[in-house]
Amino acid sequence: MKPDENLERVSKVCSAISGQSDLLILPEMFNTGYTMKPHEIPVQWQADTIQTLTSLASRYDLTICGSIPMFKNNSWYNTMVTVSKEGLIHSYDKIHLFTPAGEKEVYAEGNITSAFMLYDLKIQPLICYDLRFPYLTFNHDIADIVIYSANWPVARVSHWKALLAARAIENQCYVIAVNRTGIDENGYEYPGSSTIIDFSGQILQEMDENEGFITEKIIKSEMTLYRKKLPFLNDRKFI
Repeated sequence: MKPDENLERVSKVCSAISGQSDLLILPEMFNTGYTMKPHEIPVQWQADTIQTLTSLASRYDLTICGSIPMFKNNSWYNTMVTVSKEGLIHSYDKIHLFTPAGEKEVYAEGNITSAFMLYDLKIQPLICYDLRFPYLTFNHDIADIVIYSANWPVARVSHWKALLAARAIENQCYVIAVNRTGIDENGYEYPGSSTIIDFSGQILQEMDENEGFITEKIIKSEMTLYRKKLPFLNDRKFI
C-alpha cells in the first residue's frame, strides 16, 4: 500500500493530459493497490484521496473516476468515486464481489447502479467483476458511456477483451475500461490492456502492459445516428 506514490502518479497523468481531456479514469483501488486487508488502511486515507483528487480536478479542470476502499456504514466497500473541482459528485459500490478471491468475506456488496452526467453524456461506472454480468447495463435509460475500473489478471485477458466488446455492442454505447499493470504482492500478473471501444464494438484505443494513458474524443452525435440506423435497443424486453 503506497497511496502517496500512487497519488503522485495520478498527479503526473493529470498534468500530462491537461487541456486535452475532460475525464480521467483510474484502475480499481488505484490509491492503495488491490487489497483484501482494508482494515489495515487508515480510514483517513479515503478522505485524503478525495481531497487530493478534488485539488487535481480543480487545477487541471478534470472529472476523475476511480475505485478506492471506502469505510462507511460500519463496513468496507469497493467504491468507484467520481470527483470534480466541487468534490465528490458520485459514488458507486461494487455490486458483484469476486467470490473466488473471498471478497464477500471482506467487503460489503453494493445494491444499486447509478450514473452521473458530464456535459450531455450519461456515464455509468462499474467495477471489474461487474463486467461479467450484462444485466447491470440493461437500463431503460441507457448510458452513453459505461466505464470499468479493474484489476483484471493476465490469465483471463481474453475474457476481458471479449466482454468489453460485447458490452459496447449490446448497448450501442462507448465503453472505457481501465486495468492495472504489473505484478501484485501475491504474484498475480496484470496485462494492462486498458481500452476505449465505440458503440459498434470497434476498438478506438488500446494499451499494452506498460503504464501510461490513452485519450480519445467521444462524439455523441455519431452514436445517436448509429442507434437510429440500427434501433436494436427499442426491441429490448425487460423480463
